[in-house]
Amino acid sequence: MKIFNICTQRVYEINGEKKVSWYRVGFLKVTENGNQYIRLFQQPETTFFVFERDEEPLPPEKEKD
Repeated sequence: MKIFNICTQRVYEINGEKKVSWYRVGFLKVTENGNQYIRLFQQPETTFFVFERDEEPLPPEKEKD
């Protein structure tokens, strides 16, 4: 099994120098059989399933990108 961090960044400036803080907001888990799951900390009781995108795009009213 592989586990990947899901992070977001906050860019800010101190004394004219840009700094970046990284925040871990969840993780992506890839199992031995290839299944992928996302767990986001702000929704701890919800598991999101990850699927490869089809070649044919979804109709505009259903596309969430």
